[in-house]
Amino acid sequence: MPALDRDATERARLTGYIAASRQVQRRLGVGVTVAALVAAAVLVVSSTIGTLALLGVGIVAVCGFWVTAAHISDWKMQLGRLDARARRASSPRGTAER
Repeated sequence: MPALDRDATERARLTGYIAASRQVQRRLGVGVTVAALVAAAVLVVSSTIGTLALLGVGIVAVCGFWVTAAHISDWKMQLGRLDARARRASSPRGTAER
């Protein structure tokens, strides 16, 4: 398989991962919002359980967004490497360092 085909396939795969992770972030945002509302309602009934529920929602929110953002960042960095490789391949020899 030629390198350009491989790079195009890799680019499509990474772009798909990024789109899917952004979708996960949107779904996580909705889920966390609903869970926070439920936890706030439970907080009115039982302060201990409500506080623990809000803490749990906060942990899930922070960790979920942190992990997906880290994945997206990594995949964007990999796309940047593919772009740099494509620029090096398309530039005449000796001008790639400029």
